[in-house]
Amino acid sequence: MRKRDGLTTRGWNGYGANEHRGKSRVVVTSRIIRDIPSHDVDGSAAFRYLTPKLRLTAEDLTPELLSSRSFHLISSPMRCIELVNGILERRAKSSPNLSRPIFIWEPVPDLCIESELDNTYEAIKHLDVISPNHAELASLFGIEATTASGDVNRSGVEECSRKLVSAVSSSERELHVVVRSGKDGCYIRSSRSHSDGPWIPAYHADNPVKVVDPTGGGNGFLGGFAIGLVKTFDPIQAAVWGSVSASLCIEQVGMPVIERSADGRETWNGVDVQKRLVQFSRQLL
Repeated sequence: MRKRDGLTTRGWNGYGANEHRGKSRVVVTSRIIRDIPSHDVDGSAAFRYLTPKLRLTAEDLTPELLSSRSFHLISSPMRCIELVNGILERRAKSSPNLSRPIFIWEPVPDLCIESELDNTYEAIKHLDVISPNHAELASLFGIEATTASGDVNRSGVEECSRKLVSAVSSSERELHVVVRSGKDGCYIRSSRSHSDGPWIPAYHADNPVKVVDPTGGGNGFLGGFAIGLVKTFDPIQAAVWGSVSASLCIEQVGMPVIERSADGRETWNGVDVQKRLVQFSRQLL
């Protein structure tokens, strides 16, 4: 990235019941640069910037970053299209032999509203993955995010996901809808699949005491998901990678401690990541 003036963007997160962003708990965290508004979809004070926001554009990417095999975008629908086109245009000029990268879009919460649904439909025509959380998806379609008992509205998640993939069923690219649902894991639906997608549980679903701070879990999930999709081309396998990645991000306040053993094995928080991935995969698949 080109040199920029100013400090790394930092923000304030507040969490309420079930580790959803609300007002009862505060965590100050370094954040990736992105277009996040001040409030969550329920209108509560869930996030605010503590430093001036720095906006990334395609022009900020170095040749090395520009050649990445995947990109995680967090923006409005129209800006998402602008970013995808900008990245592709620069790649075509600098490295015309590179194949098209995977674009993963996380829509900003304040624009997950019914009036932005048409723009969202337009944006997903340019993407490989759209990944709202369950509350953002519900808000986009104007339905309840949870049931009367407070559980995730799984039938609503599945129906809204079906509507999204139906909008691109004739696209030249396959669209994967990946709905992150916190402790309930994630739901996956793909446009070229004729059946309902699976729910993949969160890694710590049966051991919630291991969750120290959920901040960064969503970004950790999508980072792992991106690597898994690049390596396997299978969104379900990629979600397993994402769940393991998220589990290692939320076991402490702040970033995981990454070390290498004498034989070259990488550990996060003392955990052999590959062993956790293999164990979780065998448990689920």
